[in-house]
Amino acid sequence: MLLKRLLVAFVFIPVFIFLIFKGGYFFLALVCAVIGVGLFEFYQGAAKSQKDPPLKNSVILRNILLGLCIPVAVYFKGEGILPFVITLIIFIIFFSELLRFNPPHSELSVVLSLGGILYISYLFSYIIIIREIPQMGERLVITVLFATWMGDTGAFTVGSIFGKHKFFPVYSSQKSIEGFIGAIFFSLIAMFISTLWVHFPILHVIVLGIIAGVGGEMGDFFESMLKRGLGIKDFGRILPGHGGVLDRFDSLFFTVPCFFYYIKYIVGQVAG
Repeated sequence: MLLKRLLVAFVFIPVFIFLIFKGGYFFLALVCAVIGVGLFEFYQGAAKSQKDPPLKNSVILRNILLGLCIPVAVYFKGEGILPFVITLIIFIIFFSELLRFNPPHSELSVVLSLGGILYISYLFSYIIIIREIPQMGERLVITVLFATWMGDTGAFTVGSIFGKHKFFPVYSSQKSIEGFIGAIFFSLIAMFISTLWVHFPILHVIVLGIIAGVGGEMGDFFESMLKRGLGIKDFGRILPGHGGVLDRFDSLFFTVPCFFYYIKYIVGQVAG
């Protein structure tokens, strides 16, 4: 298992770094690939969890296409386009379900459709907004990935060695309070290392480290809750040793937007 994880990391990390620094359409394609596969895994998991699934293939395809509209719109128009795009997607989903009219599946289809798009596409699209921050966008993307995934490593390592006190065992029997603390500690270490390429005052480094550690763990807990509710172990197997795309990127969905808004409204104001 560990060897598979290391091999996947060895292959994908250089590709990610290259595409992040390349930016433009290359980075947009990377984000769209993560979102597209993530949405597919989410809706397939939801469909498999029920004998008579409310999400047919045509609905899944519709949702994936609608979900991909968000990162594309954000790339071309920026953060300000988000309310319009989300409103339009809600209208399209409601209207198409009215035309399809298949109660009680229509109601559940609306909830799952909107839930998946907001959880995966909307939240992760903020990484494009971070990448477009002038002069330091690529370094900030590297930072949020590094701090969040270091938190994952800390949670796994510390939890495996010292984990004795369960944390939300109803959702995940593997999570521990010690692992949660380890996630924050490792994320803080990552943020201090990141000062080699991003220069924030020490207070912001500490706060962003806590955001990465706590946000990453909350994202992991939320996905565990989803999997427990759907009755599945992993959302996919596309990444050997890691599971699916959602299993690898779940910790980023909450961290990325929080990172952006902290940098915009707190760090930005101080810098100004």
